[in-house]
Amino acid sequence: MKSLKILFPLTAIIIAIALFMYVRSRIGESKSLPELYEVPAFSYTDQFEEKVDNDVFKNRISVVDFIFTNCPGLCPMMASRMTVFYNDYKDDPLVQFISFSVDPARDSLKAIQDYAQRYDVHDKRWLFLRTDSTINDFYEHGFKLGGELPRGHSGAFILVDGKGIIRGYFDSNLPSELKMLNEAIKRLKEEY
Repeated sequence: MKSLKILFPLTAIIIAIALFMYVRSRIGESKSLPELYEVPAFSYTDQFEEKVDNDVFKNRISVVDFIFTNCPGLCPMMASRMTVFYNDYKDDPLVQFISFSVDPARDSLKAIQDYAQRYDVHDKRWLFLRTDSTINDFYEHGFKLGGELPRGHSGAFILVDGKGIIRGYFDSNLPSELKMLNEAIKRLKEEY
């Protein structure tokens, strides 16, 4: 009898916790992604020798990263992971990819073009942007990222919506974060 007195409240607590977790997960599924920061104005050149500015974000979902072409470690890993997304969304005109170079002194237009070719990018779904001396401010104050450029740049993939608003940061080194990015892209697509 004593064990029933303990078992009943314990069962009620477990059911209450399970119900709370279920309701919380349902709320999380329906919530839209937060609107974090607006991407500031910029004008850089892509691998096709065309000027690119904030209009690139209009009515598109963008996955953004910061790289440099002679990076020995992090950048090739990021590019390989970005390539997976690029291929996964090859039939989706709503999703695009943008890589900003953080090394304007060494990343010439030719270096940017060669880098794009290295990852078999031949269309405008993935733009590699050659930047200029404004990149430090753009990176730090616009995207709110830290680290000394070029070598200390972030390994984040940043999700930007069709209004040029940053909607999330995802660590490109963690499979769980890449899965979350994929889910965030799907949730953001529901807003269109």
